[in-house]
Amino acid sequence: MISQLHMAKTTLIAFQQSMQVVANNVANAQTPGYKGRRMEFETMYPLTFQRAITEFEEAAGGPRNKRRKVMEYGQGVRIAAVSKNFVQGAIEITNQPYDMAISGHGLFQFRMADGSIAYGRAGNLHLDREGNFLNNNGQPLEPAVRVPDGATDIIVNDQGRVFVQVGTDSAPREIGQIILAQFQNPAGLKEIGQNLYLETDASGPPRLENPGKNGVGSIQHKALEFSNVNIIDEMMSMVMIQRIFDVAVKAVKATDEILKKGGGF
Repeated sequence: MISQLHMAKTTLIAFQQSMQVVANNVANAQTPGYKGRRMEFETMYPLTFQRAITEFEEAAGGPRNKRRKVMEYGQGVRIAAVSKNFVQGAIEITNQPYDMAISGHGLFQFRMADGSIAYGRAGNLHLDREGNFLNNNGQPLEPAVRVPDGATDIIVNDQGRVFVQVGTDSAPREIGQIILAQFQNPAGLKEIGQNLYLETDASGPPRLENPGKNGVGSIQHKALEFSNVNIIDEMMSMVMIQRIFDVAVKAVKATDEILKKGGGF
């Protein structure tokens, strides 16, 4: 394939997918606990400047000469990875009794239907009929915390201890403890949808801690951490991607015109 057309084709494919990532970020700008994604690119099949190498080989030797001999250019672009930005998002007070936000690096644990443990930052919880804390997708908090019948008030302190006021009790009753997970490399977690992640070899095993200890973060009750997506940055990315896309389309049209006129490369 003609190299110019191949470069334009790979650019169109890569930046079309990049636009999808940006659009997904924008769509989740108000999703609790959502972490923004960023597309990472790399060059394809790098080649050296053959003419330049020949000229430099004929010139006098030296450190500068040696450095210029490895000049390369790519024949296209491809997606290397989609990285996750785990910088904390803004925490807002909601005054909802089941909402919790993590101020720090930890993640909530949720038990999946197959018994595995998934991790997430979204703390917009609710109760099932038995009084168990569930996330927005219906997975129970791990370890389980059950609110007894007749509870009139729920209190979660910054160490994750859960208390309820029941009936005419003179003092709140402790019913459970929130445990947070922390990973050495959270960017290595596997995304499974529904704002949840699974442990991988790249992320390493989780370190489980009570909130407020060893940098895992503290709990803010009746508050939510919202997305860390910056809408202004995402809109600027959209403009940049659109311009690159336009340049690639013009390159295809120009190459096509040259071919029609019998031009060569």
